[in-house]
Amino acid sequence: MHHPELVSIRSQGAQDARPARSRDLFVNPYSFRTGMDSPAITALTFDLWNTLYAVDGGRDTVRPRRMQALRRALAAGGAHPAEDEMEQAFRSAFDAFMKAWTTGRHYGAHHQVLHFLARFGVDPDAIGEEAVGRAAHEIEEASRSARLELLPGVRETIPALAAAGYRLGIISDTSLTPGRILREFLADDGLLECFSVLTFSDETGYPKPDRRMFETTLAGLDVEPGRAVHVGDTPRTDIAGARAVGMVTIRCAGSADHVEPPQADFVIRDHREIAAILKQLGPAGSD
Repeated sequence: MHHPELVSIRSQGAQDARPARSRDLFVNPYSFRTGMDSPAITALTFDLWNTLYAVDGGRDTVRPRRMQALRRALAAGGAHPAEDEMEQAFRSAFDAFMKAWTTGRHYGAHHQVLHFLARFGVDPDAIGEEAVGRAAHEIEEASRSARLELLPGVRETIPALAAAGYRLGIISDTSLTPGRILREFLADDGLLECFSVLTFSDETGYPKPDRRMFETTLAGLDVEPGRAVHVGDTPRTDIAGARAVGMVTIRCAGSADHVEPPQADFVIRDHREIAAILKQLGPAGSD
């Protein structure tokens, strides 16, 4: 998840989809890593940003609304920064998010408000907890105007997996768009009912690759790690985190192709490629 709310990403069409196996794996990847026969896969978990959804970055729709919320909070404390100062603060807030995310700390809308207040010398106590909370809520609500697009094959594959009996979950880091709003996007696309467990970092308080993100989700799905696959785009969080608990990993390169280590067991560009991978790993089954 290279932050989709602040960094524009490119979505590739289904015509660009092509299957790709990690280059160093020439046998069943689960057997390669464990020396055991692969058990039947019964569950799959998915990252959300750049895995299920691509987004335009929100510069034209989401960011102006967030800036307005921040300006109102600053004005309540007597600060009226120029436009270029606000842009610089926005970039420094992104740096703060990246530092938090890469060191295992959640960074959300409330943190962004406090960052802007500190940047312009406004004491949060001077404007009051209610005003800080209102600004954070407005920043989150601005997410509703984002233009999210499903990646190639998602609309067909997720319902098909659920209908086939696979247990499905979401394990996603969040920032300024909280899990409560991401659930609404999933519901609008008719996908929410396919997932029985949804784990978002704003609700847990810690992001991937924290193993608790994966273990909690697997416990909710009532499945052992070796019988589960995780699909995500970011090696540092998705692949490393899932591998650490013993899951099979699929890196989704359909929107952003992050080739840095660690390598995943499989790489896809279209979610419809997942069916062939599952066929190789073993059929779904009920316990």
